[in-house]
Parts: sequence; C-alpha cells; structure tokens
Amino acid sequence: MSDLTDSTESIVTKLLKADETQLYEILGIRENTIESAPEKRNLLDPPVTYDSAQMGAKEDVLELGKNIFDRWAFETYKLACGSEETDLEDRKKLVTASGVSEVAIASTITGLLITELAVPAALAPVIAAIAVKRFFRPAYEEFCQVWKKKPPQTTQD
Repeated sequence: MSDLTDSTESIVTKLLKADETQLYEILGIRENTIESAPEKRNLLDPPVTYDSAQMGAKEDVLELGKNIFDRWAFETYKLACGSEETDLEDRKKLVTASGVSEVAIASTITGLLITELAVPAALAPVIAAIAVKRFFRPAYEEFCQVWKKKPPQTTQD
C-alpha cells in the first residue's frame, strides 16, 4: 500500500461514519475554506469550521458540496470502472483493495483522485467516502455494475 493510501486510512474511516448529507456539507465547507485559504488545499484533513458569515447558509454549503461531488464523480467513475487502457494499473489497485474493506477502497480512491485527477487533497477523501457510501459492494465488479446503473452525470462549468 502506498504512503498516501496509508495516510488516508484514519481520515476516511472517520468520514465513512458520517451520512451523505454530512459529507456533502463537509465537502462544501472544505471548498469554501480552500478558496479563502489556498494553503489548505493540499492538506488531507484541513482544520476547517463552518462560518455562516463567510460561507452563507448551510443549505448553500450543502448544495456546493453536491455540485463538487457531481463535478468529480464522472471522472472518478471513468477511472474506477472505465475501459481506458491508461487507467488499467489504477483499476488493478482498486480490484485488490475491493477485497479488503470500505476503508481500503476509499483510501485507494483518495490516492487516485489526488495523483491521477489532481483533485485537491482537502476534497479527495470526502469525494472518495461519498463514492464508497453510494456505490460500494463486496465485489469490485458489483461496485461498477451498481454505479453503471446510476452513473454520474457530466457537468459543464
């Protein structure tokens, strides 16, 4: 297991205990934070708190989190379940992790998001936790089949 994957395990373990709504809020809060404090962009677990004066209503933060997940979900799906030859090694890592645990899969996805898709480290573990909570199944093939039935939509910014 890579150093990046190892360092994300405790973070994703904590995130996987949250429900999806909480994860979307965390994602929105982290995005707002890295916009105002870019130095936190590369921290896997940046110290952040919700500040209504700076971030607006909690509903707006939640919506922002959903939009961010949607933006990255399609690329994550292509990386995890696509057929691109260039992503073959990354899919092999996920196949290996899928026999282990949700934490291992989320940690692996986190590392791939950061290294292959240049997702900010502050956002990657949250995106991975949401993806695992929504689409994880005991076998990797089942994971992709479930995700394929309800694939992420592409979004244009």
